[in-house]
Amino acid sequence: MALLETYQATVYAPYWQHDIQLYRTFGTALISAGHPTRAFELVRTGLHDHADEPTLQYLSALALARGGNASAAMERVNKLLQVPGLEPHLMVESYSLAGRIAKDQYAQTHRVEDAAQAASLYEQAHHLSTNSFPSINAATMALLANQPAQARAFAVLAEQYAIGERQQPGRNQDYWLLATLGEACLHLGKQQEAVQWYRQAVEHVAGQLGDIASMRRQVQLLAEKMTISNELLKLFDVGHVVVFSGHMIDHPTRLTQHLPPRFPPDAALEDGVRQALIQALADLNATVGYSSAACGSDILFAEQMLAGDKELHIVLPFKQEDFYTTSVDFGLDAMAGWRKRYQGVLAQAAEVHYATTQPFLGDDILFTFVNTFTQGLAMTRAAHLGVEPYALVVREPTAAEPIGGTSYFLQSWQAGGHRVASEIDLAALRSRCPQPLTTWSDMLLPAPPVPRGPLKREVKAMLFGDVKHFSHLGDEQIPGFLANFSDEVAGILAQTQPPPAFCNTWGDGLFLVFHTVRECADFALHLLNWLGTVRWEAIGFPADMTMRLGLHAGPVYPYMDKIISRQNFFGSHVNRAARIEPVTTPGCAYASEQFAALVAVECGDDFVCDYVGVEDLAKDYDRCPLYRLRRRV
Repeated sequence: MALLETYQATVYAPYWQHDIQLYRTFGTALISAGHPTRAFELVRTGLHDHADEPTLQYLSALALARGGNASAAMERVNKLLQVPGLEPHLMVESYSLAGRIAKDQYAQTHRVEDAAQAASLYEQAHHLSTNSFPSINAATMALLANQPAQARAFAVLAEQYAIGERQQPGRNQDYWLLATLGEACLHLGKQQEAVQWYRQAVEHVAGQLGDIASMRRQVQLLAEKMTISNELLKLFDVGHVVVFSGHMIDHPTRLTQHLPPRFPPDAALEDGVRQALIQALADLNATVGYSSAACGSDILFAEQMLAGDKELHIVLPFKQEDFYTTSVDFGLDAMAGWRKRYQGVLAQAAEVHYATTQPFLGDDILFTFVNTFTQGLAMTRAAHLGVEPYALVVREPTAAEPIGGTSYFLQSWQAGGHRVASEIDLAALRSRCPQPLTTWSDMLLPAPPVPRGPLKREVKAMLFGDVKHFSHLGDEQIPGFLANFSDEVAGILAQTQPPPAFCNTWGDGLFLVFHTVRECADFALHLLNWLGTVRWEAIGFPADMTMRLGLHAGPVYPYMDKIISRQNFFGSHVNRAARIEPVTTPGCAYASEQFAALVAVECGDDFVCDYVGVEDLAKDYDRCPLYRLRRRV
């Protein structure tokens, strides 16, 4: 990260050491930009030079909370609240942060004691402020803690404060203030007024589904203690998330292999598929879509999502140039129109995800991997929005397909117990088209062969771990570290069933490879749980000694490593896993979006991956959306 590299450069170090404001400004900016881990590292460095600076202590706690280490964040904010003469605004921010941590805990456990703790903390922030934020949160958490009288009193004040805040320049149309007024009216029994305020709030977010979902989650908390009208709940309808798979235009080799047509390059059939998709998407009220972008069904689906101004995510299985050859234009001039349409779709998509950016090399398992990855992305997005994901497919019902095709996609989706919105039958659509259908000419040149690699890749889950503060240990401390850490980790590994596919260590570092994300996730959290029980200061180590764990899943090469005389694993995805660990919040396990997506598909309700943000990985490797792994309470 440029900020840290700038600090480490000797020429700039004196400025940072003497100017606390630099740490405050850049730490705050990094947190606001969604980089809590970078902010934590920067602020931690600042605390070496300014150990008693309360703003930096608060930013450290905030960065930990945003990064997913709630227990460490709460510990730090509690210490900050004990500082004599703490500035009032920092008192308000600190109590509000502690309240938010307790509120998040309640959202996981629904225990009254967690609600009561959150209410108490927000109440203390409320008494120090005339801001509506702590007041409305105190009201809601008090209600959830079975304290209705206190909840009403806080709601009265929150309403007054929010009305006053709307008089400030530029805040009249602040949608969070509008939502706060709606929430206060619900507490005060004014449902129709609440509807009016929330309607304005929803209108002002202009279709930003995440903000609407956040408002709905808050209303759903209140619904645990009061009746919410259907009129109000309908305001938060964010539609549905749809994950799509469909047959692409028939490859020319279907003709040369004398296979029956499935999706021939016929204009009438293409229009029939388009009309069927328009109807299916309307019936579902699809607002978010996940799909690949092969010629034929995929691109038709993507174009209809974009035509409706919906949120579209494109998911590609491997390097784009190889995808052109296998799935877009087949390397043929006659298919150039599909390449142009593909490029138009990618240019307008909300986001383009890659299962891997590496070449295809003839590894069909990459199509299987992208199927699971796409499904997991859709499931994760649906969970964030609080809706159920649906599948939509366009396929030939009788077509035999290799692993990774549309039929495989449909079977794996249904095997997970998920719902299918619609299955568009290509055979039925072909039967309605004018005959004969347009097909490839016998004179069409065959597509170029796909390059094949000498080895085959396998999808594995990987863990890299590193102990915080290890580099600061002296030789006299190493024997104790080996006995209290290395031997204990070896004991945990010995009890892990099935055992990892590969284990390696170097000092404080761990590299483990697992056959499934479930095995990897279970070990990672077991290890972190054990680390949380160790009283490091009692055995001569720093009190906050812990680990960072980086998790990733992807296609790697298994290979008998003659140097160590056992099977090892190699490839770009091993490198990616290694680059995640250094940007992880201490005490947490951070996962790539590939790992998080596979967890969603393969692990049911056992684990949760909370989105942290997009981070620049170590050593300028790449940028990666990161998730914090935890067990579902």
